[in-house]
Amino acid sequence: MDKKQTEYELRKISEGVFDKSTLMSLYKLLKKGYLNEMRGIISTGKESNVYHGLLGKKEVAIKIYSIETSDFKTMDRYIKGDHRFHGWRNRRQLIYCWVQKEFQNLSKVYRKINCPVPIAVEKNILVMSFIGKNGIPAPRMKDLPPDDPEGYLEKILKYIREMYSLGLIHGDLSEYNVLNWKQPYLIDFSMGVLLDHPLAEELLQRDIRNILNYFRKFGIEKDEEETLKSIKK
Repeated sequence: MDKKQTEYELRKISEGVFDKSTLMSLYKLLKKGYLNEMRGIISTGKESNVYHGLLGKKEVAIKIYSIETSDFKTMDRYIKGDHRFHGWRNRRQLIYCWVQKEFQNLSKVYRKINCPVPIAVEKNILVMSFIGKNGIPAPRMKDLPPDDPEGYLEKILKYIREMYSLGLIHGDLSEYNVLNWKQPYLIDFSMGVLLDHPLAEELLQRDIRNILNYFRKFGIEKDEEETLKSIKK
């Protein structure tokens, strides 16, 4: 597909959906070589939509945060206290920081755990590797429970431990944010915080509690406090 055709396809997909700034960001990603083709929508949400695209022959996910409908108060709470970000003056700037935050969080851990590989960020758009095949995303663990619950639990706890050793807490971990793709893959890292963040301990405990509660459905019992200690070793 040539450049003019790709720009036409992007315009066709996004007509009436994206504002001018988002369209300009898409074109910048295209011109910089971080995106070749945008094919269609994968998922929708209040704060962001995720689209399927191509970078060469490689499938990518394009996450676009909404400027108008994103939860300003929640974002502000998770970014305040993060020394990587400061000085936003309005909603748009805060959302740009939020997207940078997810990109930096993924960049910090993707070599050690199963998660999307960050590729590029431009204002309110994040491009990352696609978990799935032929435009069909991998199912969430909520929708497709693992065949080997004990093995999956151990892998997820290992991921939490690896992230902690790298100085990051996921912050929003549950069966909704784990994909079942032969192995567990963690997604949605925008709420992740560094260990020195004021909410770090609370979020780590919540991540562990959510995961242990889910696996109790399979008859697997683990003590929350003991698990927390093992993560911090």
